[in-house]
Amino acid sequence: MGAAFKRKQMRNPIQRTQLERFAEPLILLLLAAACYIFFFHGLSVIGLLGPDEPRYASIAREMYTSGDYITPRLNGEPWFEKPALLYWLSALGFSVLGVGELAARLPSAVAATASVFFMYFVARKLWGRLTAVWASLILASSVGYLAFGRASSTDMLLTACLTMAFLSFLMGYTLRDESRRWWFLLFYFFIGVGVLAKGPVAIALPALSLAGYLLFQARLSEWKEWYPKYALVIVLVAAPWYLAVIYANGFKFIAEFIIYHNLERFATTVHGHPRPFYFYVPDLMMLAFPWTFMLIPALRRPMERTDRILFWLAVVPIVFFSLSGSKLPGYILPSIPPIAILVARAITNTSSRAFRIAVFIEAGMMAFIGVGFGFFGQMLNVDPHVSGYLIAELSFGLALMLTAIALFAPPWALAAFNSLAMAFIVFIGTSFVLPRFETTDTVRPWVDVLKSRVPSDQIVFVYHPPRWVEYGIQYYRNENTVIVWTPEALDSALKSGSKVLFISDEKGQAELAQMAGLEMRVVTSVGNQFLFWAWRPPGGATNSPGAKPGGQSTN
Repeated sequence: MGAAFKRKQMRNPIQRTQLERFAEPLILLLLAAACYIFFFHGLSVIGLLGPDEPRYASIAREMYTSGDYITPRLNGEPWFEKPALLYWLSALGFSVLGVGELAARLPSAVAATASVFFMYFVARKLWGRLTAVWASLILASSVGYLAFGRASSTDMLLTACLTMAFLSFLMGYTLRDESRRWWFLLFYFFIGVGVLAKGPVAIALPALSLAGYLLFQARLSEWKEWYPKYALVIVLVAAPWYLAVIYANGFKFIAEFIIYHNLERFATTVHGHPRPFYFYVPDLMMLAFPWTFMLIPALRRPMERTDRILFWLAVVPIVFFSLSGSKLPGYILPSIPPIAILVARAITNTSSRAFRIAVFIEAGMMAFIGVGFGFFGQMLNVDPHVSGYLIAELSFGLALMLTAIALFAPPWALAAFNSLAMAFIVFIGTSFVLPRFETTDTVRPWVDVLKSRVPSDQIVFVYHPPRWVEYGIQYYRNENTVIVWTPEALDSALKSGSKVLFISDEKGQAELAQMAGLEMRVVTSVGNQFLFWAWRPPGGATNSPGAKPGGQSTN
């Protein structure tokens, strides 16, 4: 028996070594599967959404077709809202995959995936494999990260750059050998790429975060150990494009990009995104979901130096943009990666009262969502594409399982449950739910509608479109599209006496129907947008106050 026990003891180290050998490939496979589901699955099942996606894709297409990779252009005119990195990467995707939604969204998906894997490798060195796995999965499954990782957006490129920058900084900050200099070099390099992604904010956010850390830790001179001379790398990475675009466009670029789209966007509401000061409190709760309430145990545990740095990296974007005149949800996306690490550090601890409270709050929130959609769905104006009762059933089921985890399970069980639940929701949503929004929230269906009814050279007028229709129709129908905003432009379109093809929503169609001497014939509709012919019969009156409205017919 003693000999058998000794043989068993000898086999155990061998078995552990074999498990260790397979652990790393299995973890990498797990992260790859997670990134596929969260960022790539069904990436092109729906057309470009909102005003930003088709606008950015149009600019990238103009770069690709014109060969001018210095000056971003929209409809042939310089467009200096954002730097060039997203347009370059999208144009590269167009050259490989063809012009389309997949190539336009691919830069964000690849950037999100790169930052998830980078987080795993760095976190594994700093805090161990278990923390690294959970931090990476928490990051990938956060609502904000997966949503922006699936969109053609500069916010994800900026956030991925800043994520890899601060992870490089933490490695350099922790190490005490010669290799730390290379990590600081990477820190400055990723900031430089971030400046190409979204501008000076890529410098401001890490600078303010680290300044706050130094100030409150009374380490004001420590920055001298961070190889500040390597900050020249930021200039070497970002300056060539900025100098080239200024050389090509002169002060116009400075006036529009630096002053109008950066300084005035921060200091005023000229861009039309005013929000209350507390806007980013509920926004953070949504972006960090389903991990939001795990901040309770994360912030109650004793903090080491790296934890305090992560805290500042998470807080500064929220405070900084709360002071901004213009506020959009994606502005504080850079807060999510440091939060993911802080939450992962808490989850790898044993269960605590703070942990159970956090899970009970999450369960209560899911029950609240279930009550809202189940009993007040009509009042909440639930989208007709999604069943409010189905949302309620799912929410109540999740609430029951979360309650069981709070009562009986360790923290890692919550991490596994949240990750799997989010993967299931994203897979089902992108496979079966998201395609239902195709006809109501994107212009892509109009490509086939117009192709089947009018020749490609037919000019189509779009009357008073919402911004997502304006930029969507310009992207999907690259030429022969005219946007009509003013009565003068409308009179100019109709003065020839021939039939004119219009796209408008029900409100715009009603406005045109009230014009004097105007005849209309509805051809078809897609979602809430209508395609119709409009014309003035010979001798018909022009639009004037007090005139009788024209007729309307359908076929």
